[in-house]
Amino acid sequence: MQIRKEQILIDKVKPDLPISIYPEREILAKLREHFEDATITKSTLFEIHEMTYMGDEGGIVCEIRTPTMNTEEAKAVFLCSITHFRIKRGEPYYSELEKYRLKRIRRLARQNRRRPF
Repeated sequence: MQIRKEQILIDKVKPDLPISIYPEREILAKLREHFEDATITKSTLFEIHEMTYMGDEGGIVCEIRTPTMNTEEAKAVFLCSITHFRIKRGEPYYSELEKYRLKRIRRLARQNRRRPF
């Protein structure tokens, strides 16, 4: 079985988790609903605590938490594609994660132009 470059990136990043991130506009409503916090904006800091490759269809999916989240009291985790979050500058592997994220966004946009749902 061939190891995908996405899995290699995840294996490289995992020892340095959590990584700080900021949400993109399209995911804000879901974050406000899930975390029950109407004050969440594009500048609200979140963290990636776990990463998994979900194949070509799902890409890299992350477990997202707030920096102060108590996992003992949490009702559910928030899983989302890394494409919906910007990596905070200065974080470990910033350039590799941003490169993957932007490349995946472009690829998905091309797919959607060719065969709209």
